[in-house]
Amino acid sequence: MEERHLIVTYRFDRATIQELCTQLEPDLMSPIRDPAGIPPDLQVLSVLHFLASGSFQTTVAMASGMSQPMFSNVLSRVLSALLKHIRRYIIFPEVEDLATVKGDFYALGHIPNIICAMSTPEASYVAIRRLWLPQPVLAIDPSEESEDQGRGTLQ
Repeated sequence: MEERHLIVTYRFDRATIQELCTQLEPDLMSPIRDPAGIPPDLQVLSVLHFLASGSFQTTVAMASGMSQPMFSNVLSRVLSALLKHIRRYIIFPEVEDLATVKGDFYALGHIPNIICAMSTPEASYVAIRRLWLPQPVLAIDPSEESEDQGRGTLQ
């Protein structure tokens, strides 16, 4: 599979997918917890595809050769395994560093209260702390060229 196709399908490049599969394999190999014997690589790829596509469990399960109940179990197992390593992949600033981080981001884009950012091939997402929104996200489409570029839309 081409690198671009991997990124579109799973939102990760080949090296990152291989690293995730290697890191999660010990948690996904247990024959007691997986009587169907689904290989760890297939479990990880199926869950990454599900998370990247926003599709339904039934659709991803069928594409992966599993039943929906089996995929539901795989999803739970892979997410639990990922949570064991979450600090390696997701790092938020310490409370005492928030003001500095917000100031640094403000200097870059003149948008207040930004505490973190990530980018995908489709858009960039910037987390903005707002008390009245549980999980606010600002989406900026890098392909749109306009005078308002960089402002995005709050979703």
